Amino acid sequence: MEMELYRAFKSITPENLNDDEKEELLQIFMIVKSSTIRNQIAFILSDVHYNRAIPFILSKINDKDLFNNNGSLVYALEGLNIQDYFLDIVKIICTMEYEARYQAYELIQKYAPVVADAIRKEAISVLEKNRLTLEKTAVDKGNNSMLHFVESTIEILAKFS
Repeated sequence: MEMELYRAFKSITPENLNDDEKEELLQIFMIVKSSTIRNQIAFILSDVHYNRAIPFILSKINDKDLFNNNGSLVYALEGLNIQDYFLDIVKIICTMEYEARYQAYELIQKYAPVVADAIRKEAISVLEKNRLTLEKTAVDKGNNSMLHFVESTIEILAKFS
């Protein structure tokens, strides 16, 4: 049944959706158990630039039950205007596994030049605190480690501060 539902969602033409249908998709997104269907809905909402979905997608990204199965959801944010949620994206760098971190890093590169200075400074502060903790506690400190992503994100944000 899951694959049939996935095919049904996959066949949706995003540009034909009206606001009520987008809202209905968002409601389904919040209750669906299948990660395949949830991701497909997130991609549809991203394709139509339905920014109202951002806090809902972020709540699923941060859902402990989806930990290490949320990279596609972070990727779906690419089509949305996450400028007002920049600090939430920074926190993904500090708390999530590789795929989600990588996608969040891409978003940070995109939005670093346009977020307010105060937001960038707050983001750097959050990252610095995490960097200090990771330097003391992290086992993996090499390329693509959480520490590496935190340090690289600090560098990006510092260029625009």
